[in-house]
This record gives sequence, C-alpha cells and structure tokens, in this order.
Amino acid sequence: MEIIDFVWLTGLFLASFILSTVIIRVGIPRLHATSSAPSDPPGQLPDSSSTAIFDLRATGFWIGFCETFLIFVLVYSGELSAMAIIIGAKEFVRNEKIQQNPSYYLLGTLANLVVAVLFAMIGRAIVSAS
Repeated sequence: MEIIDFVWLTGLFLASFILSTVIIRVGIPRLHATSSAPSDPPGQLPDSSSTAIFDLRATGFWIGFCETFLIFVLVYSGELSAMAIIIGAKEFVRNEKIQQNPSYYLLGTLANLVVAVLFAMIGRAIVSAS
C-alpha cells in the first residue's frame, strides 16, 4: 500500500465518521420531536452533557468513533460477517439505553453502518484502481 492510499483511506474514514455523527446528532433528533428520552432536557442528546455535535466527553461519541473505525476496517478488509459482532456487542452493552429510546439508537446504528460501509467500499475501489 502506498502512502497516497493510506491518505485516501484515512480521509474517507474521517469523512464517514463526521457525516454519520452529523446525521445521528442533528438529523435523527429532527425527524421526530420526541426522539430524545423524556428525562433529557430540550436540545440535549442521549449520553451527552451538552448540545454540541462533537462532544468529546460523551460516551456515545467515542462508541461511535470506535464503531465507525471497526466497520470501516472490516468492510475494507472484506470481513463483512464480523460486523455482526459490533452490533451484538453494542446491543449487549447499551441495552438499557436502547430500551429507553429505541428509535434513536436503531437509526443511529443503521446510519453509521450505511455511511461507514459506503465510504469503505469507495476506499476499496480507489485503492484497487491505483
């Protein structure tokens, strides 16, 4: 792998993470006015101490980062079936939060999955073409 391929893949990963984070933290809550859990203040998202899109103190931010990275790597390397482990682990660890607000977490996971898979496939196409 050449350095330019690494640069492309890094850029695509970061773009997929940023896009999926914006979709999850801005787009999904706007789909339905009651998408936040009843105990959350207006404008505040689940697992966040603020209304900032990129809240580095939020657990969900880092879970999303790791989830996007793993999906990107697994899809790029052709290990699509291993993605089931990520979804299963997330459901196991965040079961209580998912039960409180299932639509937010389901749509968030699916949005992250679609964006990361799409960008990883684009990365595979770019690297294989060069």
